[in-house]
Amino acid sequence: MARKQLRNKLSLGYSLARSAHFTAQQFTLPLLERLVTRSMKDRPSIELKNIKKSYSELYKLLKKDTDNIDKGLYPLEVLYPENLAKHALRYPQILVDGYHISRRRQEHDAKEFNQEAREYLADLPEYYQRNFHYQSGGYLTEKSAELYEHQVEILFAGAADAMRRLIIPLAKDVFLNEGAGLKFLEVGAGTGRLTRFMKLAFPKAQITVLDLSEPYLKQARKNLSKFKGLDFVQGAAEELPFKDEYFDFVYSCFLFHELPADVRDGAVLEGMRVLKPGGYYGLVDSLQKEEAEGLEWALEQFPKDFHEPFYKNYSLHPVEGLLKEVGFSGLRKDTGFFSKAVLAQKPFSA
Repeated sequence: MARKQLRNKLSLGYSLARSAHFTAQQFTLPLLERLVTRSMKDRPSIELKNIKKSYSELYKLLKKDTDNIDKGLYPLEVLYPENLAKHALRYPQILVDGYHISRRRQEHDAKEFNQEAREYLADLPEYYQRNFHYQSGGYLTEKSAELYEHQVEILFAGAADAMRRLIIPLAKDVFLNEGAGLKFLEVGAGTGRLTRFMKLAFPKAQITVLDLSEPYLKQARKNLSKFKGLDFVQGAAEELPFKDEYFDFVYSCFLFHELPADVRDGAVLEGMRVLKPGGYYGLVDSLQKEEAEGLEWALEQFPKDFHEPFYKNYSLHPVEGLLKEVGFSGLRKDTGFFSKAVLAQKPFSA
């Protein structure tokens, strides 16, 4: 018991230190923005009570995450750091990209693409042809794919991974083994960060990794090269290239707030179609308006600071209602920091 308590404290201490590290990086970006783009107005100051609330919720999430490790819901390996040299070498590139992001934000330019990105545009839906977050290349360059996960951790003060993992305990409640014989589909998998955690939690599951971006899928292959039982497929959430009733579990992470309302509807309908009767549909995404008590300011400011044209609509329309409308039932839910996880079941019969 004492050893377990010590491991819990060490795990939490590591997560807090990691959060402090990314928070320090987070603070450097506005300073760089003010130094380089002198004509930019200062961003609105955050009230002390809001800062305290945010860090309180951050601590609760990291504590929950380490408790889930202690419960055996996923292994300690989810906390293993990446190669520190790669991490250090990437940060100067993020600072350079931060300058370009600041310029695009100032100019409200979400359609700037280099030649590499433009080669993909003609084959992509209109809603995807933009620089989400004003990041260079949108989701359409290898450099963007290399920087993305690091940038997201900076944005969320080192809590992005823990937020992603909110879906795993819900899945563990309904899939009571290591995934043997189960087929999972991750939609909008990006560079495969949640895929890694899901594979560690369900090592025997066959996971199909689907994303619309060819460069991000390429990066996912690199990031997940040590794992077996993975298939990589390029495709859209609203037009899944799979037969009916094939998967046991369909899930996504940080996807829905980047989709127009009609595409969100299509994604859920497609998820229902490809799920086996009795299968489960899950997602991790941003808190929505009625769930963000004390954090409303962040939900309002986020789409202003970052190019998120569909976020406001998402924030006003609970995904739980959409899942119920389509026919899912038995809804389960968890929240942490700025995110929530939702899981629901497809009926065994129509």
